[in-house]
Amino acid sequence: MKRRKFLGVLGILPPILFSCGKDEFPDRPTIITGKVIDENNMPVVGLKFQFGADYAKSLFYRISIFNVIGETNKDGVYTISHMVDYGQTTFLPFSDTNYDLNSQYNIYVWKNNKYEQVGNPVGPIINGETNTFNFQLRKI
Repeated sequence: MKRRKFLGVLGILPPILFSCGKDEFPDRPTIITGKVIDENNMPVVGLKFQFGADYAKSLFYRISIFNVIGETNKDGVYTISHMVDYGQTTFLPFSDTNYDLNSQYNIYVWKNNKYEQVGNPVGPIINGETNTFNFQLRKI
């Protein structure tokens, strides 16, 4: 009798799992794109961006769900694309060996018809859509 109940639960469980939250899965990728220029309107090559999401398991413990790195090309253009099925994502420029965003450069985002100093993370990001962020890098 117990075996029949167990097998019955196994037969019902997979359809339930597959039907739960099926509308939450994306049907197209989230794309983040844009161009980065310097204070002289020249393209910035090699500036890196991070697009990702994590899950807070507790106050002090987070699990990375995905982490994608993008980099500007010779024209200062970058594109990052990822299938996002998680609501809270972050997108931000980060310091590396080419550009120290903490002590050598400030980064500005094009907003309201002017460049405004960026806060981290940049956003909001609309999942499943193309999000465009154009930046300007200025020496401090």
